[in-house]
Amino acid sequence: MRQNLLALAVFASLLPIGAAQGQPLVQSQEGIALENQILQLQSQVQQLQAGGGGNGGSVLGGNAAPPPPTSGGAAPGGGIVATLLNQVNDLQTQVQQLSGRVDTLQNQVDTQHAATEKEIGDLKFQMTNGATPGAPGVSGAPAGAPAAQTSAPPPAPAPAVSGSPETMLHDGLAAYARHDYAAAEAAAKAILSTAKGSPQAYRAQYLLGQSLSAEGKPQAAAIAYDNAYNLNRMGSWAPQSLYGLASSLADINQDQAACDTLSSLNSQFPTPPAGMKSKIDALSHRAHCS
Repeated sequence: MRQNLLALAVFASLLPIGAAQGQPLVQSQEGIALENQILQLQSQVQQLQAGGGGNGGSVLGGNAAPPPPTSGGAAPGGGIVATLLNQVNDLQTQVQQLSGRVDTLQNQVDTQHAATEKEIGDLKFQMTNGATPGAPGVSGAPAGAPAAQTSAPPPAPAPAVSGSPETMLHDGLAAYARHDYAAAEAAAKAILSTAKGSPQAYRAQYLLGQSLSAEGKPQAAAIAYDNAYNLNRMGSWAPQSLYGLASSLADINQDQAACDTLSSLNSQFPTPPAGMKSKIDALSHRAHCS
């Protein structure tokens, strides 16, 4: 009896480390329910400690004589103590199982993130070397048909951009608003090349992704959006950057990478900015995410 109560007392003294400070052992409803059960057990153990001596003293304190054995030879309350010990063991097992599930889910998230980063890295490498992996075919041509042997017209020269980072960003945003995406792209690139350390560079990087996407350059847009996200993963434009990255990946038929990116978006920003939820759902459907 004394040994059983001592074991319960030791366990009870350890419980506040994880439970009594308001920190759930496992951040889930199931974990919180287990914590409540443990707190109830702790209360029962404390009651046994207070009343177990029979003459006002604690059995664990050693000041009172142990209660006389019953006719069956078992100490009074032995069944209660055994039941409590069994409950404690069961709860410990459930907590360990939940902790294992949390670790498994975290590993899955880490693996998804690593896979997405690798796919983006491969995309950057292929873009640098002139390849366009998974890019859609020529618009209007049937599947499998050879591309027309016509030379593409030379791109229009980018407009000259100058001024302070504030002025260039203002001009770039104004150009984007009037659908002059080439001018917006030029302004964003000018800021990133001449004032990369300025406060305007973060917004300029996202503007670059927007402009490239609007110009129908999804491969370059994906890289720009990824750079914007990595500049500040908790910044004001991080959710939009992840969405833009996922949309650009879907545009070049990289559906799995797009779905992985949307999964990261939903886990990091469960409450996205206003108006984004319907867009996320539509993109998830377009990329065939499960």
